[in-house]
Amino acid sequence: MIRQFLNPPNWFSAASLFCGLYAIFLAGGPKADAGTFYQAGLMVFYAGLFDALDGRVARLTGTGSAFGVQLDSLIDVISFGVAPSTLVYFWKLHELGPVGVFGAFFFMLCGSFRLARFNIMSDGKVHTFGPGSTITVTGGTLAALVMWQAGGTGLQLSAEQLMAASVVMAVLMVSSVPYRTMKSLRRNARTLAGVTIFAGAFIYMGVTYDISTVLATFGTVALLSGPVEFVVAFPVRRKRKRMGLDPLTGAAIEPEQR
Repeated sequence: MIRQFLNPPNWFSAASLFCGLYAIFLAGGPKADAGTFYQAGLMVFYAGLFDALDGRVARLTGTGSAFGVQLDSLIDVISFGVAPSTLVYFWKLHELGPVGVFGAFFFMLCGSFRLARFNIMSDGKVHTFGPGSTITVTGGTLAALVMWQAGGTGLQLSAEQLMAASVVMAVLMVSSVPYRTMKSLRRNARTLAGVTIFAGAFIYMGVTYDISTVLATFGTVALLSGPVEFVVAFPVRRKRKRMGLDPLTGAAIEPEQR
């Protein structure tokens, strides 16, 4: 077990856990105010950064392990399931009484189910699409919405509206709507140009507007991308299916997969 404590990728996972836990402390503290909720949302954002780095560190150093994979999933439940649920509950959902408690619990429950589904479906291969939005993006977006409102720059949603938004996000996590995965991006000039434009837009908005505006905007766009692409590409998927191809990727289906 000492070896796992000394494994570099696990340091980043632990940092993500610390950020998620600290966000819970801030939101649930007795002296929580708008500024505190803003800080809590920022901590969830930092948790996302560390979560994105642990896998890359594992690949760069060749120190990835099955232990690290399971640790990452357990930490994601805390940092992007429990923490965002705590933020949204103490920010507005507590005004709805037991209904608000259920709303916060439902989001956390769906996030846990999303991770469990991912773990049992993971086969080590790179896939272009994955079912449902990830808990990292969804939890980060919910925290960003709270952060956006707490900063006073975003649209002030009522408790009922925020409840509806959290339920929709939760359903997207456990849905079968296909979302594109970052691991499927090809390393070519086109991808590099797209990443550069995205990074430039992110930096520009971060400098021009409040960072919470940037996080809430990009998070919402990411969540909507799955359903929008699913509807727009429906005729293409139907045509591919008639041709005996994979409806999502257009690739030939192996005989054992038919």
